[in-house]
Amino acid sequence: MGDVFISHSARGDVFAMAVLARIEEGLRGKSHTPLVDQSDIDPGDEWRPTIVDWLARCHAAVVLLNDRALESHWVRREVNILMWRRALGAPLLVVPVLLGDLTTGVVKKAGLEELRPIQFARTARGVEPDAESLADQVLGRFADLPAAATGNDPMSAWLERLAKYLSEARNKPGVLDEAARALKVEPEFRAHVTDRHGGCTFLAHQFLVAPPERMEQALHVLAPSLQDQTIHRLTRELTATWVDDEAARCALPTPDDPPRDMTVLLNARSGGTADQYIQRATCGDVLRFQTKSIGSLPMGEDRVGERTRLWVNAVWREFFEAESEDDWILPNDLDARTYYLVINEFRPPDTDFAEAVNLLHRDFGWLIVMVATGTAPPEDRVLTAFKNAVLLKPLLTAQDERTAKLRSGRLRQLPGQLAGTC
Repeated sequence: MGDVFISHSARGDVFAMAVLARIEEGLRGKSHTPLVDQSDIDPGDEWRPTIVDWLARCHAAVVLLNDRALESHWVRREVNILMWRRALGAPLLVVPVLLGDLTTGVVKKAGLEELRPIQFARTARGVEPDAESLADQVLGRFADLPAAATGNDPMSAWLERLAKYLSEARNKPGVLDEAARALKVEPEFRAHVTDRHGGCTFLAHQFLVAPPERMEQALHVLAPSLQDQTIHRLTRELTATWVDDEAARCALPTPDDPPRDMTVLLNARSGGTADQYIQRATCGDVLRFQTKSIGSLPMGEDRVGERTRLWVNAVWREFFEAESEDDWILPNDLDARTYYLVINEFRPPDTDFAEAVNLLHRDFGWLIVMVATGTAPPEDRVLTAFKNAVLLKPLLTAQDERTAKLRSGRLRQLPGQLAGTC
């Protein structure tokens, strides 16, 4: 039995509402709890706190896709959180449903192509749409719903750590309420925060999507009620939350599929920015995701060969502590981790660079290469030269990075400021 989140934009669509109602009824009949928001949410509205909470803890999800849903900013963000959890290894069942005559091609054009590898529930071509039979397709997928889809993936673990740190302020409900105010949690939802049973978890879920300036304000509210060690840990956990969550998810390999020659391109101009993208994407899981960084290579005549040799040696040395070729033996538990090699190029890569990365992947196809390309993204012809390249969007600006750097500095200084040492 589990909680099933239903993402939709069904209001005003008679067929979509009929399918939604039958799915809700069927889930309850199977002793599941449907989590459904029936109100309209405009693109400029804030993240509704209960929806964030549902997305973070649901055991499964149904995504109802009609024309309006494909245009919905909210549906896109909901899908991103769900697919982010799946990419991090949560055994999360997601059932996308095509309503009416919608096709997977239209879904791809709308920017939700990450749903395409998942089996869609849909009305067969040439058959009159019927809400009951389509709902039955969806409900049939829930026969083997995992008993629990949370708690054993990096996002759930990150949220649990935050809740544990926040629990130190649990005996001061006024502080938790003020932190919720800083995060712009609406008054009608702040009662969840001061609830002694699960209030800190609810508040932790709000940090998952909070804009960085609100997160910083909330942390300043909470910090005086926390132990010094807890403040240090909490600030470390929140340092990378400025990174766009959708861009971060795209830095992860496809769910249920190990990386294959994957190159991630980030138009970053500062050292450490790529590391923060990975920290955000992996929710700070340093056990399952290992990251090493190297600088740019001074150019000689053999532009491709020099780079490849440098990077190959770096992989063996940095990840496996192999200083000589005699020690170049991969460990037995290689598949237990995902490896990122960050190359701080700080200028747009050219086709020679792409060729060198392809040669590196010839030896280490499981390695994810993240390239900091400087302020400008690579040209299209260079993108196509990589075997499997992902350009992270939205693109960064110099102001984005500068603001993030200053904010990170303020977070690091916060414990010392409270202690009067800086």
